[in-house]
Amino acid sequence: MGYHIDTGLIYEKFSTKCDCPLCEIQQIVEEQFLHEFLNDAVMEDNTRIKVGKKGFCEKHFDMLYSRPNKLSVALQVGTRLEKIAPEFAVTSGNAKKLAQKLHALTGSCAICDFVEESMVKYYKTIAQMYLKEREFYKILLSTDGFCAHHYAELIKYSDHAGLTKKDYKKLLSTVQTRSIETVRNDLKAFCDKHDYRKALEPLGKAEFALPNARTKLYGKKYD
Repeated sequence: MGYHIDTGLIYEKFSTKCDCPLCEIQQIVEEQFLHEFLNDAVMEDNTRIKVGKKGFCEKHFDMLYSRPNKLSVALQVGTRLEKIAPEFAVTSGNAKKLAQKLHALTGSCAICDFVEESMVKYYKTIAQMYLKEREFYKILLSTDGFCAHHYAELIKYSDHAGLTKKDYKKLLSTVQTRSIETVRNDLKAFCDKHDYRKALEPLGKAEFALPNARTKLYGKKYD
């Protein structure tokens, strides 16, 4: 279930004004895997083995269940429950360690793993684009930054920018710092608006200060 890393998609999303272009890319990647898990992948032995071992997290269970093909979901969840059912019968041993093991049964996710594997390829590709494609510098500089998680991941894989990794990290920091400062100013304007002395002043884009701050801190929210 590998996916080709489309530099065209990177150019498209990084050229669009949004709070985090990587959240936009991740949404597309995630939808691809959700589609696979509801269709062809359900019949693949390797996928069923992975689901049996990892299961689904709460988020991806809900996303799968919200779509029409309930049979695919039932078959895969049944595979997972068959795998972990014996664990619920174990009561001997250290209680805290036993509880930790039981909590871990719903703490892994096959879809999360596949999505993360694909996103790592994007982080590496973006760094390589900075190194090899001159026009990408201006596009990256003009973005509105990233959510905290995706910014950290870009920094984590910045070595893939080769000899330009120092400049690449500096540019990422410049873009992110500017973005955070904009959100801070909007939050201040939003708070100031609640002062009766400024009640008649236009709120402008500060109206969206809290949703934008939410995206910067935690990433884009979608179903």
